[in-house]
Amino acid sequence: MKNVLDEEKVRIKISGLINEDSKVDFDKYSNFEEMVKDYINITQGVLTKIKINEKEIPLAYYDEIKDAFFEGGEEIELEFSSRDSVLLTLIQQSFEYIKKVRDNLENVSQEILLNTPEGHNLLNSIAEGMQALLDIVEQTKIYTGINFYESTDLETIQNIISKLIDAQRNEDFFELSDIIGSEFNKVLDIFENLLDKAYNTLQ
Repeated sequence: MKNVLDEEKVRIKISGLINEDSKVDFDKYSNFEEMVKDYINITQGVLTKIKINEKEIPLAYYDEIKDAFFEGGEEIELEFSSRDSVLLTLIQQSFEYIKKVRDNLENVSQEILLNTPEGHNLLNSIAEGMQALLDIVEQTKIYTGINFYESTDLETIQNIISKLIDAQRNEDFFELSDIIGSEFNKVLDIFENLLDKAYNTLQ
C-alpha cells in the first residue's frame, strides 16, 4: 500500500555533475523552472536531460513545462552537465553542420536560381543555422572571457549577409545564387576558424 506521506512529496533524482536522490515537499518549489534554477545554482551546470514520471521530455519542450506546478507523488529526474562539455559537443556538431552546408552549396545555389520553394526553404534554414553558430561562439566567448574574433571577421560576415538580404528583397535570384555559390564559403571558413579557436580554448 502506497504511503500517503509519499503522495505529498516530490522525488528528485539528480545525475551528472552531482548525484542526488531526495524527496521534498510538493510545495517547496512554486513551479518546475524554480526547481531547475535551484539545481543550476547548486551544480553550476547546464540542464541536459529531463525525465518526469519515467518519461523523457525533450529539452525543446522546456518552455512548455517550465510553469508546471507539483501536486505530490511526481518523480523528476534531471541531468546536469558541465558547460565545457556542452559547448564542446555543440562545437563538434557545428563542424558537422558546416561540412553539410558546404557540400550542399552548389545544390542550394541552383535551387535559388530556379526560384523553387525548396531553394527558399534551404536559404532560410541556412540563415537560422548561421545564427545558431554565432550564438555558440558568443556563449563560448562569455563563458571563457576570450574574444575569438579577428577585427574583420564580423565585418566580412555582415557584408555577405547584407548582400544576401538585399538580393532576396529585390528578388534578384541570379545575385542570390551567385553569392551562395561563390562568396558564402568565406562565411563558413570564418565560422570554422572561430569554432576551432573556441574548441581549443575549452580543451
